[in-house]
Amino acid sequence: MSNAHAESRVVGILGGMGPAATVDFYDKLIKATPATKDQDHLRVVIWADPTVPDRTKALRSGGLDPTPWLDRGVENLVASGAEILVVPCNTIHAYLPAVVRDKNIHFISIIDAAVQQAQQAASAGKVGLLATQATLESGVYQEALGERGFETVVPSRRIQSRLMQVIYQVKAGDTGEAVRNVTASILDDLAAQGVTAVIAACTEISVLVSDLTASIPVIDPSHALALRTVAAAREPADSFERVHMKPN
Repeated sequence: MSNAHAESRVVGILGGMGPAATVDFYDKLIKATPATKDQDHLRVVIWADPTVPDRTKALRSGGLDPTPWLDRGVENLVASGAEILVVPCNTIHAYLPAVVRDKNIHFISIIDAAVQQAQQAASAGKVGLLATQATLESGVYQEALGERGFETVVPSRRIQSRLMQVIYQVKAGDTGEAVRNVTASILDDLAAQGVTAVIAACTEISVLVSDLTASIPVIDPSHALALRTVAAAREPADSFERVHMKPN
């Protein structure tokens, strides 16, 4: 019998943005892995750096550029043997293409993983998007959805303000009933606008959606990323290196 542990590619998780989202993603990665014993699970290296500057402030109001922190994190993961890079933070993906461009590692985008699932779940042309204000303004999800023929529907300014409050409450450790009820009401509002699937494009929201009952499918980007990561990590070595790895 083959040893899946020895054959798997080493996954590098660039985390800490925020810490709870990193824990949530690793839990989903474990649950997404077909395993009957410890040795069937993936080899994983986690670099969790909560000192990365606030991504929303960086994109919206001239805050510190997080790129040096990201560069250091990816370099540490590569030095630790990581062959696959995943980042369970949506907003930071506005910076990642430039960061990974010269790195010898295969990057799997949470944006691409989530949009692919939305494409499979949506029954019509409108997809709702729950995200930080910075992610909305970066346009990374709208562009990816538009390329697949979908119209993106976002919350009104008033509801977006409530959503940002929820996001920072989760960052502070509050995942209680009141926070979940606000999130559920936001989903109901999007459903009333004719969307047939919603992407919870903030990892703090992803922490909440598993326990919510929604009238429309809610795509959890962290879960979508976990599924894509497991598939890539378990590819045969020859196939993976030929398709994914960059030459030194």
